[in-house]
Amino acid sequence: MKQPETRNARVWKLVGIGAAAAVLAIATVGITARGADKGSPDVLGMAFDGHQVSNLDNTIKYYEVLDFRVKSKTDWHVDKTLNALGNTPGAESRQAVMETLSSVSDKPFDIIFTEYRGIDRKNWSSLGLGDLLSGHLDLTVMDDCQIDMDKLKAAGMLKEVNMNMPGGGGGANGPRRFAFIQDPDGWFVELFAKMKPAPGAPPEAPKVSDSSATMQNIERLGKQIGFNHVGLDVKDMAKAVGFYQGVLGGDYPPLAPPAPPAAAGAGGPGGGRGAPRMNMMNGWFPQAGTDNNVRLELIGEPGTTIPDEHFGDINVNYVGFQVTNIDAVYAAAKADGAITVTDGGIMKVKDGRAVIIRDPDVGGFVELWQSK
Repeated sequence: MKQPETRNARVWKLVGIGAAAAVLAIATVGITARGADKGSPDVLGMAFDGHQVSNLDNTIKYYEVLDFRVKSKTDWHVDKTLNALGNTPGAESRQAVMETLSSVSDKPFDIIFTEYRGIDRKNWSSLGLGDLLSGHLDLTVMDDCQIDMDKLKAAGMLKEVNMNMPGGGGGANGPRRFAFIQDPDGWFVELFAKMKPAPGAPPEAPKVSDSSATMQNIERLGKQIGFNHVGLDVKDMAKAVGFYQGVLGGDYPPLAPPAPPAAAGAGGPGGGRGAPRMNMMNGWFPQAGTDNNVRLELIGEPGTTIPDEHFGDINVNYVGFQVTNIDAVYAAAKADGAITVTDGGIMKVKDGRAVIIRDPDVGGFVELWQSK
């Protein structure tokens, strides 16, 4: 597999729940083992991500520019198993599994891209970065985000998002540390550059990747280029964390009480008193099949309208978790308020058993999969 030159990242207005003032901070990511008191014995970890696209050929071209590799691909056909799993009866589909390096392990990370036809599909490509149920893919790149952006520009596929954040543009002749771009269907891709240490610089102090990490000791970028995390915009942070931690075993920091209204947004970027705040919670999950941690980032937004997404719609994303006891995890998810998408619940698939559910907050799509 060709070694990617670049990938990943993200800086945002981050206000931790309970913080009295907005702060500009770099979000965190995982490399080392999670805390011993965290995790679920029935969840092995995050195994893959999935995304629904409007034109599979264009999507493949885009991600090949970013050094993803096609692992498998199907042509148009009626896949009754896939239709039952995603509740897309009668649809034709074609699908590509693409892999990229993982920024935290030697095991590549898979993303499944699927195009449907023959069914009514809403197009959610216009969702903004802060809209509920929107999200992003985060990739660690090497040295300079502009390298990958120039490759996309040369291919006529660059769509840059102007975040207007300090450091995003780099110096006049310096590297670009981070950037947000969009793929052909509007999915946000965050690039964050892992910089080479300056000549003669002392080695960095050890870093950690669990909920005890601070901005001084987090391992944000991983040990190398590659997949870093996915993000989901949520409405009720307590409910979202309750599900992704309480049911799926993520390692999230404790929720703190809300900040006093008079202090909300004070002193933050663009913020006066009472300005809307974005709360970010970083949760670590093992990359399934490894001892290293990737992250599912929950971004609490002040929005109230949840898009009426269906699994087969364009620009819909889902996260796949490998489990050892799908019956137990599925039962716990339903008890927590998750909604079943799969026709009939847990079903047999070619490589085991699986079910698609929606989380109890914004209805984020999750696949639970147990291998044979």
